[in-house]
Amino acid sequence: MSGTVLTVDNLVAEARSSDGPVRLVDGVSFAVRAGRTLGLVGESGSGKSVTCLSVLGLPPRGVRIAGGRILLGGHDLRGKTPAELNTLRGREIGMILQDPMTSLNPLLTIGRQITEMFRYRDGIKSREEREARAIDLLRRVRIPAPESRLNSYPHQFSGGMRQRVAIAMNLACDPRLLIADEPTTALDITVRLQILDLLRDVQAERGTAIVLVTHDLHLVRRYCDHVAVMYAGRIVEQGPVEKIFARPRHPYTKGLLGAVPRLHGVQHRLTVIPGQPPLPGSIAEGCRFAPRCPRAQADCLSAYPATRELDEHRSVACWHLEPNEIAVDSLLATATL
Repeated sequence: MSGTVLTVDNLVAEARSSDGPVRLVDGVSFAVRAGRTLGLVGESGSGKSVTCLSVLGLPPRGVRIAGGRILLGGHDLRGKTPAELNTLRGREIGMILQDPMTSLNPLLTIGRQITEMFRYRDGIKSREEREARAIDLLRRVRIPAPESRLNSYPHQFSGGMRQRVAIAMNLACDPRLLIADEPTTALDITVRLQILDLLRDVQAERGTAIVLVTHDLHLVRRYCDHVAVMYAGRIVEQGPVEKIFARPRHPYTKGLLGAVPRLHGVQHRLTVIPGQPPLPGSIAEGCRFAPRCPRAQADCLSAYPATRELDEHRSVACWHLEPNEIAVDSLLATATL
C-alpha cells in the first residue's frame, strides 16, 4: 500500500481562443500513494476539474494537454492510444462526479447499468453471475435490500443512494485510483459524511488512492492525508494536512483557512480575501495572487515565484512566506465534525 499510484509532473492544459492558447492548468505537479487521499482545493475556476479530467485523458471540449507527464504506476498515460486509455478507465481509474445523475442513465435500471460493467469489462456472460456481483456491490456500498433494487431506476433513489450506486459502478473493476470531483456537494451534511466514510472504508480495504476535489476544508481536514492548494491554474502550496492546516505558509492558504466558520470557542470575524481570481487569458506577469495579497511587494509583480521545498513532502510558491511561527487560530486544527 506504500507505492505511488499517480504522479502528475508539470501538467499543462490549454484552451483555444481567438487570441491564441490560454493556459488553464500551468505546471501542476503532485503525487498520490496507495491507500492515501489527496485533497485538491481552491476557488472555482482554479483548474481543479480540468486537472482531474486531464488525468483521465478526457480534457473538456476545446482543451488540450500541452505538456507534462501523467504517470499511473510508472507508465505515462500521455503515450497511450485512445483505445488503451479507454481500457484503463474503469479498470485502473474511476471517477465519481458531483451529480450522480450525470453518471447514471435515467432510462436504464440500476441493475442493468452495474451488470454492464461486468459484461463489457470482465466478459462475464452469465446473467446470474453478473446480477450476483451487482447485488454484492450494492450491499458493500450499504444500499438496503439490494436484491429488490436491481430493477429500480435512478429517479427512485435519493441523492445519497444514487451517489452510492455511482461508487458501486466505480468499484466494479477494482481501480487503483479514484478521482472524486466534489462528490458530496449536492448532499446534506449527514449524507455527505456517510458517503466519505464509505470511500474511506473502501480505501482501507483495497488500498485505493483517492484524489478528492472539494471546497469544504472541514472535509479535507477529516478525510485527506495530503492537500494541494490551487490558484489560477497553479499549485501554490501543498503538503501533509496537519502541517498545512496548523501553519500555512502561503497567504492564499491562510486566507482560505481564515474564511472557514468556527463551530466552537471564541468567535472572530471571518477573513475576507479581497478581489476576484484572474480570468484565464488575463493573467499578468508575476505572482497571480499578488493583486489580492496583503504581503505583496514590488518583486511579486515582476516574476512568478519558484516553488520552494520547505521540508519533505511540503512545498510553497511565494516570494514572501507567512512567518513559520504563526499558527492559524482556527477550529480546523482540532475540530471533529
